[in-house]
Amino acid sequence: MPPHFSSLSISSLTRSQVLGFTALLILPLLMLATLPWQPFLTGSLQSGWLWWLYALTRMVDIPGIGVSGALLLLLTRYKLKLKLTPFIALGCALAALLASDWVIKSLVKHLTEEPRPYLLWLEGQGLIPAIKSFYASSVDVRSEQVHAASQLLALPEWLGHHWQKEVNYAFPSGHSIAAISLAQFFGLIWLARAPTGVWLLPLWALGIGLSRMVMGMHWPVDVLASALLGSFTALIAARWWLHRY
Repeated sequence: MPPHFSSLSISSLTRSQVLGFTALLILPLLMLATLPWQPFLTGSLQSGWLWWLYALTRMVDIPGIGVSGALLLLLTRYKLKLKLTPFIALGCALAALLASDWVIKSLVKHLTEEPRPYLLWLEGQGLIPAIKSFYASSVDVRSEQVHAASQLLALPEWLGHHWQKEVNYAFPSGHSIAAISLAQFFGLIWLARAPTGVWLLPLWALGIGLSRMVMGMHWPVDVLASALLGSFTALIAARWWLHRY
C-alpha cells in the first residue's frame, strides 16, 4: 500500500524532491522571461543549426507527440518492470493529461489572441498586412501570405512550411505544454521508482521550449506560462498514478 501523502509530496518522493524537480522545469524559463531581449534570432533564419531545434519541436508535434509518448511509456514499463494493468493505467493517465492540456491551451489561445513574434516581425518588414488585418483573414489566406513572405526571404523550406502551419495565436505554447507535461509526468514517476536518467527529461523539455522561442513561434512568457500549466496538470496525473500503483 502506498504511504500517506502530504499536499505537496507524491508516494515515496519527498516534498523537496517534487519542488526541486519542478523548479528545474520552471526557473530557467522564468530567467529567460525576465531578460530584456527576445530569443527570436532573425539573423539566423538561414542557419543550418536551426534545423536541429526544429527537430526538437517535431518531437511533440503531430505525429511526434504520439511517438515520444509511446517511447516514454515503453521505457517506463521497462524501467519499472510494470505489469499490464498498471501499464494500461499509465497510458490512460497520460492520454487524459495531454487531452486536458490541449483543451485548456485551445481555450486560452482564443481568449488572449496574442500575435506570434515571427508574424509581428514579418509585419515590420512589410511582408504581410497589418497584424489585425492579417488575423482577420481566413487561415488559408494567412498561410498563403506567410508562404509568399518566406519565399521572398529565401527561408529554408522546412522553416517556411512550419511558419505556414502555425498562423494562429501565440499564448500559450502547445508544444511547450506537451513537452513540460511529459517531462514532469514521467520525471516524477521515475524519480519515485527508478531515478536513473531522470534529469535528461528537463533538459529535453527545456530544449523544446527554447526552440519555440528561437524560431519566432512564441514569446518567453508564453513558454513560461505553458511550463506552469503543464507541470501542474502533470503533477496531478503523476500523483494519481503513483498513489494507485
